Amino acid sequence: MSEQGSRLTSMGISRRRFIQGTALAGVSAFIAACTGSTGKSAAPTAAESVAPSVAPSVAPSASAAPATPKVVSGPLKWANWTAYIDLSGAAGEAGEYKPGSSPTLEQFKKKYNVEVDYEEKIDDNPSFIQTITPALVGGLPTGWDLMVLTDSFAGSLISKGWIEKIDHENTPNCVANLRDALRNQAWDPGNDFHYPWQSGMTGIGYSAKALQSAGIAAPTKLADLWSIQGDKVTFLTEARDTYGLTLLKLGITPDPASVTTDDIQKATDDMKPLVDKGLRFTGNSYLQDFGQKKVWAAYVWSGDLASSGEPDDKFVFPEEGTMIWTDNMLIPKGAVNKYTAELMMNFVYDPVVAAQIADYVFYVSPVNGAAEEIKKTDPAAATNPLLFPPPDVVAKQHNFQFLPADVEKKMLDDFATLQGV
Repeated sequence: MSEQGSRLTSMGISRRRFIQGTALAGVSAFIAACTGSTGKSAAPTAAESVAPSVAPSVAPSASAAPATPKVVSGPLKWANWTAYIDLSGAAGEAGEYKPGSSPTLEQFKKKYNVEVDYEEKIDDNPSFIQTITPALVGGLPTGWDLMVLTDSFAGSLISKGWIEKIDHENTPNCVANLRDALRNQAWDPGNDFHYPWQSGMTGIGYSAKALQSAGIAAPTKLADLWSIQGDKVTFLTEARDTYGLTLLKLGITPDPASVTTDDIQKATDDMKPLVDKGLRFTGNSYLQDFGQKKVWAAYVWSGDLASSGEPDDKFVFPEEGTMIWTDNMLIPKGAVNKYTAELMMNFVYDPVVAAQIADYVFYVSPVNGAAEEIKKTDPAAATNPLLFPPPDVVAKQHNFQFLPADVEKKMLDDFATLQGV
């Protein structure tokens, strides 16, 4: 534990702490400016703010999971998103994963004497799921033992019977340490098929240097992106994030219970002129676009620019509000190394390990005790709004994950048209 704690305060400290300070520069001002209301009688707590919205119960009928043979095998094949694991050394300084660069993965490999083939393979949910669907439909292994998908996509795969049931005897840390706000979701009531990886927010990212050079003021509102040159702006290939934020820009609360197909049409019509002027839709690849100065402003996920961007790349909470979501660890059906995947789930739910990860990636940990560990070993992080969203931000968070069928179809059809698919 002491070794892990010391790594928490030492890995990548010089460059990353500089970026943390600059990438979040002005956040306090933006928080102070956030005076709108979601119409709720009281702001949810930070823990409640990252809980998925209520969804129809789609989990397969509960039955005892067959005991997983307790044989460590590998290599563990893990598909994850970019900028989503702790790094050290040169990789930590550059913010780019290389084999052997993650303290967490190296500690796991040493503890269990097994290799981990970790790949930043997920750019967005739909495109990754498309790569594994043929194998799942055919009842074949996907080639992955562990993968990380967002709320509604995780629920969908669980409902199809495409996810292995977790043997909770192998995940006691998960059972004990999962935060209450993330337990027993309607789409997986007993957490039998998933455990959350990290939670985060979707807001605005921008290059301060690029905008300054172009004589454009730094954005504080979603609407400000509409005044920037279209081919220098990107929105996300994740439809729920892109439509959710655009609805907020239009003054429409992105609540699955109230949004209509007419609201979706309004958002589509509002984005169309930007698309005609060169707006692109990307996944995590916007990090490369920022690095190459191809993009000046974008819809982005909260921790990315702080953990892997350049010093002049900044994240802000838009005055209109942010989207919230949780990404979840899942074991795809037919995984060759299921027991090792369960051991990894259990390992990252140790509060010290969870803190080590969260303090690097700048997302909200689902693990009880992780926040306390971060504050003990990295006191400066206690004021980081990406890790600990303040009440002003929490009050204007929205979850747009689980949609009625007609709204979802309209959104996806319109989005495909916007993307030229």
